[in-house]
Amino acid sequence: MWRNEFINSISENLVYPFFVSMLLGTPFAPLYFRIMGCKIGKKVFMETTEITEFDLVTIGDNSALNFGSTIQTHLFEDRVMKMSDVRIGKECTIGSLSVILYDTEMQNHSILKGLSLIMKGETLPENTNWQGSPCQLQNKEINERCN
Repeated sequence: MWRNEFINSISENLVYPFFVSMLLGTPFAPLYFRIMGCKIGKKVFMETTEITEFDLVTIGDNSALNFGSTIQTHLFEDRVMKMSDVRIGKECTIGSLSVILYDTEMQNHSILKGLSLIMKGETLPENTNWQGSPCQLQNKEINERCN
């Protein structure tokens, strides 16, 4: 736990403000996170640095992580640090300032709108739109027509 906090502290206080913040929104931001251990596909748009445990994150091709979205791969529950994967499929969109908790999956073409929260252990099915905190399915009729 302390090694994890050490890496996060260095990243958040030195690396992100002085180097990575200039790369956000460019093809170089995903490159940095790949170097750190994230599994990131091609043509991914990233306007966030809010990723904690790099090796627990998988992001598919053509996905977008918009401004300030948070990929939270750990939580402290009853004074125990719990971690798990976050999997984001191909062509997914994560709205601004949204949070994705650990042990979750966004299947291909799913959308999480801004200021929303995916609770731990949830899966967003393909071709669906979600919004809210915690997130709820939006426009069910439209999603059924698209499938």
